[in-house]
Amino acid sequence: MRLARIAASLWVTLAVAQAPLAQEVTEDGLVRVPSSRKVGVFRAPQIPFSQFNRVVIAPIPVVFRKAWLREHYDLKEDRLSRMQGELASAFREELESELANAGYQVVESAGPGTLRVEPYVLNVNIVAPDASSEQRAHTYTRTGNSMKLVVELRDASSEVIVGRIINLVQPQEFGVSQFASKVSNYGDARVAFSNTARYTREALNVAKVERED
Repeated sequence: MRLARIAASLWVTLAVAQAPLAQEVTEDGLVRVPSSRKVGVFRAPQIPFSQFNRVVIAPIPVVFRKAWLREHYDLKEDRLSRMQGELASAFREELESELANAGYQVVESAGPGTLRVEPYVLNVNIVAPDASSEQRAHTYTRTGNSMKLVVELRDASSEVIVGRIINLVQPQEFGVSQFASKVSNYGDARVAFSNTARYTREALNVAKVERED
């Protein structure tokens, strides 16, 4: 139920993110702020981000597109679970690294001054999940993978939402067919996770400085 509510909220946020500048406040009270990146950055007004010096990272749901699941109905449940685990683990590693580099202490439980980071990997579409590195079974594709990455930020003590970063990873179109494999699929996802973790760090740094001025 919680994931369903969050998904509904994200649809509203995305609508706001793509709407004219006159509509800058989301349904849950976040205000869109300028960003030099091609991502949506939303923040709760009047929140002093300098109060946070620790972060706890919540478990990361990984949700494949429904159409993708229908197309790849023959993938066994344990394979899907393994893919979800690998993607979640990679995203967590990138977030932990970026936030630690920003001076936050990464902890396992909430406490005073703790920011709860809730990442989501949504609408995952891996074009060639069965791609093999075997030379005789090479797979080529002209369309890249895609997903929607969301990082929600909450005051861990009150559970009040204070920020949201949305990164829509659009499928890249290749003029020439590209070799695909499990390694390339994982590498593409890792780049997207790394970028999103960096955007999250940058957004927090800006929020902290602005509230301290």
